[in-house]
Amino acid sequence: MKKQIAMLALAAIAAMATPAIAQDKIIVGAYAANPPWEFKNDAGTFEGFEVDVATEAAKRIGREVEFQELGFQALFAATSSGRIDFAISSISVNNERLESQSFTQPYYDSDGTIVGLGTSEVKTLEDLEGKVIGVVAATTGEAWANENAEALGIAEVRSYAAQQDLLLDVQNGRIEGGAGELAGFQYAITKIPSLSILVRIPTGERFAMMAKKDLPILGEVNDAISAMKEDGTMAAIHEKWFGVAPDEGTSTVTTMPIPTIE
Repeated sequence: MKKQIAMLALAAIAAMATPAIAQDKIIVGAYAANPPWEFKNDAGTFEGFEVDVATEAAKRIGREVEFQELGFQALFAATSSGRIDFAISSISVNNERLESQSFTQPYYDSDGTIVGLGTSEVKTLEDLEGKVIGVVAATTGEAWANENAEALGIAEVRSYAAQQDLLLDVQNGRIEGGAGELAGFQYAITKIPSLSILVRIPTGERFAMMAKKDLPILGEVNDAISAMKEDGTMAAIHEKWFGVAPDEGTSTVTTMPIPTIE
């Protein structure tokens, strides 16, 4: 009997000493055709900025993470129903979504930008006067350019079917630059070093991990994201995927509370 009690005591001590490896996985849904945020490599494994963020956050609360491929619209129903715990896919936090979903603190400010050759003289939006710029058809960049072309004196807004065609014309000097979303162009610059961000255009959009309303582990994951910002991990992930350090004062380096409706 004494031997059995001793063995049970040792087992209890061993259990307490065992690291808190998750009994439950965190299930994260992602739209797989969204580089550099999330995509599948040749081996079929998820990679990307937000994949790294979600993986590290799960690790810090002692859980494993499992990624599920879903269409973008399907992500919202999947979190609401509890099929997945979180969704990632460059999802902007806004009041309408906060009515039915919860979000972690943001970790990326999604501004617009003008990209061009590093030798370009364009440093401000006013410098676009008389210049020809390119946009990808049906994007926010095209909408912005068409809305602001007259006020800024832009000579022509040239539409392209694909970003690579736009960037080729920038490289060859056929247009002064391209208007579009910051992250996509930052990622392109890692492949084309002659290009540079000429002007950043604030839009107020911020990306975060979306979750079922009031998910119990939301606070733990949010705290993990705060710690990642404080110890430089989030900045390192940004530099890995975009080739540059995040700007000071952005949500990539600034700790924030869980978003609420404003």
